[in-house]
Amino acid sequence: MSNFVHSEKIKTIAYLGTAGSFTEMAKDYFCEKYSLQAYQMPFRKIKEIISYVEDDRDAVGIIPVENAKEGIIRETNDNLIKSSNDNIKILSEAILPSNNCLLSKNSEIYNISGLIAPAPAIARCQEYIKTQLPMHLNIINTADTEEAARLLNSYNLTYAIIGTKKTAEIYNLNILNPNINNDKDNHTKFIMIGDFETEPTEHSISSVAISLADAPGNLYNIVKEFAQRNINITYIHATPSKLEENEYILFLDFAGHIKEENVHDAVENIKPHIKYYRFMGSYERI
Repeated sequence: MSNFVHSEKIKTIAYLGTAGSFTEMAKDYFCEKYSLQAYQMPFRKIKEIISYVEDDRDAVGIIPVENAKEGIIRETNDNLIKSSNDNIKILSEAILPSNNCLLSKNSEIYNISGLIAPAPAIARCQEYIKTQLPMHLNIINTADTEEAARLLNSYNLTYAIIGTKKTAEIYNLNILNPNINNDKDNHTKFIMIGDFETEPTEHSISSVAISLADAPGNLYNIVKEFAQRNINITYIHATPSKLEENEYILFLDFAGHIKEENVHDAVENIKPHIKYYRFMGSYERI
């Protein structure tokens, strides 16, 4: 875990989702990338993960932050900036494919006559269901994919579910089609958060959340501080503030690590032009 200090102190990895979720797959990815050996604890809500990590300095959390098709995940950003522990920050980021698969105990797709899945998964795969599965397909709705996988045992071999490759691994199912999304190139950005320090790498990115002071030219003044130091701003997103009415929070990503002098100076010099500031982390984009 080359960009972390004292990473051996990580004892727990909290992550979002039921068994086989995309976030569980992201958790596996981070664990493999950084050789993490820790107790793994699933949660149902992003807010619960952030609260857990706030209270446990030996824990990290894995949460989604943005989906290519559905956009920013407000629950993540809103709860991060409202975190009571200012030391909670982004430690690493990864963009991973979000492929829904057609899974079954059956090994032949032409045998499928029924589908068990939650409504959002069916919507994300509607084109495939309409064109590639039987016209009179028997569809059974569930609350989530985990329930669908468990329910599959109550039906005959002609039924399938929509899940992930991780779902297939957990429940010992065949992957009849590895990507049935309407959008074949869908992907999700995941972050690892925690109260740990990182070190600069060649792929370091830093993030801040700010709100502008009410004066002409302040956005220009902020951008200028980065441009003058040849620091590339890679991302800007504005979202309504949950901290104050009629205000917006700007999320900025920019190249470099806060421990680098030019990055530190740029951040310090934007502060006269803003009225809210939260350092979101300097981290490796993998």
